[in-house]
Amino acid sequence: MSTAQAWLRLGTAVLATALVAGLAFWWANLDRSAAAFVGKSDTHFTLGGTPFHFVGVNMYNAAGDPAIYSCGPWMANPDEELQQWFHRAKVESGATVVRFWAFQSYTAGGTDWSALDRVMRVASKEDMKVIPVLENQWDSCTEGGIKDATWYAGAYQRPYGYPLSYRDYVRKVVERYRDNPAVFGWMLINEAESASAGGQEDPDALYGFARDMSAFVHALDTNHLVTLGVPGGAGKPGASGGHYGALHALPTIDFLTYHDYGFDDAAMPGLPVDLASPLIVSVFTQDNSWKWADGGYTQLKSRAWQTLSTNVPAGAQPYQRMGLNFVGQFTGDVYIGRVQVGTHDYTFNDGTTGGWQANSPFVLDNVPGVGINGGDALHLSVSPTEGSQISLPLPDDVQAGTPISVEVYADGPGQTNLSDSLAAALHDGANLDKPLVVDESGMVTCQPDGGRPLETPASRAAKFDAKLGAFFDQGGAGYLVWTWNPESDCSYDFTTGDPLNGVLARYAANLRGA
Repeated sequence: MSTAQAWLRLGTAVLATALVAGLAFWWANLDRSAAAFVGKSDTHFTLGGTPFHFVGVNMYNAAGDPAIYSCGPWMANPDEELQQWFHRAKVESGATVVRFWAFQSYTAGGTDWSALDRVMRVASKEDMKVIPVLENQWDSCTEGGIKDATWYAGAYQRPYGYPLSYRDYVRKVVERYRDNPAVFGWMLINEAESASAGGQEDPDALYGFARDMSAFVHALDTNHLVTLGVPGGAGKPGASGGHYGALHALPTIDFLTYHDYGFDDAAMPGLPVDLASPLIVSVFTQDNSWKWADGGYTQLKSRAWQTLSTNVPAGAQPYQRMGLNFVGQFTGDVYIGRVQVGTHDYTFNDGTTGGWQANSPFVLDNVPGVGINGGDALHLSVSPTEGSQISLPLPDDVQAGTPISVEVYADGPGQTNLSDSLAAALHDGANLDKPLVVDESGMVTCQPDGGRPLETPASRAAKFDAKLGAFFDQGGAGYLVWTWNPESDCSYDFTTGDPLNGVLARYAANLRGA
């Protein structure tokens, strides 16, 4: 052996010894007392014996590693870079909790834990908590494919594109980190829902999976909380309507989750309101990939005609769909009278609910109880559980800036009652004495294809300000924004310098002082 080879071998041995010693020191100095773990009491979390409310971020690719697996344009390697990202999110936005993917793909089928170990070390150093998500409902960032009723009914106990079954992988990851207080709690699936091959609901399959796996994790780990990871909202097979409450009523499911998307302008979708208070009405142009809203929202006044005004947006094309979108559903009636786009009049006066006619250009979508009432007014009976939308083609001479006006009034009890709304989910949590976390909520500020921005960073920050205020006022426990991305500010991303950071930091400070 040459002298150079000897020095190289010696240096490698010294480095390995130092690394092992460093890991041993970190592990030996972890606070693993009961007070270091997140608990729950009724509808809030606890930490160190005191209530723990939080804001945080999704950093889904935190465990990305070029030597193992990555699902995104960015990754952090080594520790120092990831710690810088966690530190920036903590300092700028007040984040104390980070949600990330801990799928089998990030561990080379349960054989290489270095990437997940790095996330745990960094979280511990920054005094932050992480929520590892153990698998995806969808086929992104995983080799497991889309999960269907067959998978939830028992296939999760067999290998499914990986060397390990889901159940065996969960055993390995939970046993590895069950004594680590950096873990906030375990999330079994991202956006869990169950449908048969024909698209029909199979709630029993998802319920059986949730019951089995949550009990399984609790048997392995007495330190950490467990949740299933359903997104909430309507149209989630096996996980919406009454199934949402039933899943979270399981004694081994410790907290509820909800994804707050789609109602950007509603601070608390589904919250009972009187029609004399703001009810959001938007006028937008849509094709199959985008929509805009000018922010000129107003309230519907009970039993009083009013005119809503806005303008045709830049980029609108003839025969695209302009819509009247009622965000915030209520048990009452809405009457639509005259609609004008520039000099073009649109009226609905013959009772037709389909097809376009010269005097009836409206196309109705998901509007129950449509009928004629009061002459030329369109009468919509809005149900508690269905949205209402009217769309019509823009005229062939449409130009950006053309004024749009809509005559409208509302009648009825004026109470929202959206069964799959965030407000309803919070109500479920209160009835079950369990905390609720919004584990994803995002708004688009730009589009990778160069489409028109839906929000400016400032308008997004203002809308999140309203959402966070309403959420915590209604008893919410934690709110995680999608997604903190150190290298991009496009689509749902936000990063250093975004005004959303200031909003989150203010709520974080208020929650610490609560």
